[in-house]
Amino acid sequence: MSFELNKYVKIIRYKLNNGLDIVLLNNPKAPIVSMNLSYKVGSKDEKPGRRGFAHLFEHLMFEGSKHIPKGEFDKICSTAGGTNNAYTSYDYTAYTMTIPSHQIELALWLESDRMYNSEISLQALETQQKVVVEEILQTIENQPYGRWREHLAESAYKPECSYSWEVHGSKKDVAESTLDDVEDFFKTFYKPDNACLVIAGDCNPDETMSLVEKYFKSDVIKHEIKRNNFSESYKLKGAHKVTYDNVPLPAVFISFHLGDFKSEELYTADVLSYMTGIGKSSELYKNLVYNKQIASQVGAFVDKREHCSLLTFYAVASKPLVSADELSEEVYYELEKIKINNYDDQLLFKTRNLLTSQMANEIQYSHGLADMVGNFTLFRNKPEMIFDVLGKYDSVSTERIANLSKKYLNREESIRIDVLPKEIS
Repeated sequence: MSFELNKYVKIIRYKLNNGLDIVLLNNPKAPIVSMNLSYKVGSKDEKPGRRGFAHLFEHLMFEGSKHIPKGEFDKICSTAGGTNNAYTSYDYTAYTMTIPSHQIELALWLESDRMYNSEISLQALETQQKVVVEEILQTIENQPYGRWREHLAESAYKPECSYSWEVHGSKKDVAESTLDDVEDFFKTFYKPDNACLVIAGDCNPDETMSLVEKYFKSDVIKHEIKRNNFSESYKLKGAHKVTYDNVPLPAVFISFHLGDFKSEELYTADVLSYMTGIGKSSELYKNLVYNKQIASQVGAFVDKREHCSLLTFYAVASKPLVSADELSEEVYYELEKIKINNYDDQLLFKTRNLLTSQMANEIQYSHGLADMVGNFTLFRNKPEMIFDVLGKYDSVSTERIANLSKKYLNREESIRIDVLPKEIS
């Protein structure tokens, strides 16, 4: 199916008078429907004192509404044979649901009731504050190497930039949030004209739109959202921070600023990151883990954001005597080789095929298709980009990789975070 998605999935787009963007992708081959309701609000829309509030609010949206008591949302969905989930990013919050196609009306009612009739009690707020604080403790603060991203955020952006903190935010800010904060956040961001609803799967367009209008149509109340500013001057470059934590071995994380996630360059950055740090055939693995045996783990990834993305490479030492300086020198050396095309062309071919197959696998399922189309619609206003995304990776050439590397992967502009065991401090 990989390059023929448009042959059996047709995009049908509507916009309700209240501003809600609707995208339907009808594919009756399987009797299921996946919905993705994305709101354009993430941690970058927070302010100091409310860091982590977007993630907290994601939890609160499962705490009940006017017609759905606390704890009943999941129960109603699962009883109908469905599953649901949600996640928060720097730039948006998404609520997902997959359900048998004959239950589509139920799914639309569930999501519309949360949008229009959310009712959050003080008890619900206090419960989720404890849950989120505990989640930060378990998944970030008590995890080996769990806090390096916080140090990166602080080192890569000025304090006045809302990318200077991570999505999970601050335990203190989460714990001190009030019901007034909740109400203000809901009224500001959880509005139809700040959202996109994608429905993919066995969904007859006429019948589905009739149901969408039944449950999501509302009086036209469009509003302006005063968003945080972002400026190129907010980027910090050339930073080096050394931290000490309860970790067994030294590790180094080296990041570089990229363009926003509308940039075509990010497809090249994806290929570069996979070639360099993903799998046993990657350059970092072959040279740092296998040949020189100074690293036990290596990796690379692109952290895509609306205003400024980051490309990160990392290596964890294989033994205590390997220093962060030694690891970083080897990482920088491998990146310099990329700039001059000093790698096996077969690796580029394999990497493009790997990325294309992974992407094709994701969008062959209705939930992956709905998720990706929601992103393209919310931020690019082009749901049809889904038909071209696979070909983007096939068009990445050695020349484009070298040009991207020369443009962004300059050592003097890198943000380097060293994480060292406490006992050697």
